[in-house]
Amino acid sequence: MEGKLIVIEGIDGAGKATQAKILKEKLESEGKQVSVYSYPDYSSVYGERIKSFLYKKIEIKVDELFMLYLIDMVKDRHKIADDIKNGNYVIIDRFFFSTIAYQSAGGFSYENGKEFVKLLGMPSIDVVFYINVPVDISMQRKEKQKGKMDVDKFESNKLFLSKVSTFYSKLKNESFYAKKWLEIDGNKTIDEISYLIKENID
Repeated sequence: MEGKLIVIEGIDGAGKATQAKILKEKLESEGKQVSVYSYPDYSSVYGERIKSFLYKKIEIKVDELFMLYLIDMVKDRHKIADDIKNGNYVIIDRFFFSTIAYQSAGGFSYENGKEFVKLLGMPSIDVVFYINVPVDISMQRKEKQKGKMDVDKFESNKLFLSKVSTFYSKLKNESFYAKKWLEIDGNKTIDEISYLIKENID
């Protein structure tokens, strides 16, 4: 029996990592095998360059950045597919939807971004949970988490994050590359959000 591929999306500070952790624990408590991936993967050579860009150590053009984010995910494509075939529930904290939304906000072609993803033949996604949090709340959460001086260039840019949210909404409205999209109000409590996620997987 094949597993499921579950993606949790949203702008910075939406609570994706928290919800991925809670969902993993809930599924494992039911005896399910769970694999978790998170992007960018800062342990990879691609993730290291992304981190350098985000913290203003290097400059990367938007088309190069799109490819860099994408290849960071492509490196795990076959591993993710094998996990699903082996019956695992695979949870991904940000996938290529983020790449499309963020880099489109930075000037990359939205339509070209979607076409690139389709050409790569990424695994079929069962459900995308889009946690839609207001930009002001997003920024407050990241500043509290990291400190005002330590947020990265995306987390500190209100106009940019607003554009990202717009592209996420477009992806959701088009039901792009997933059997199901569910938008969740990011103002809800952690428990309320985790309940909605688990309910829609069951």
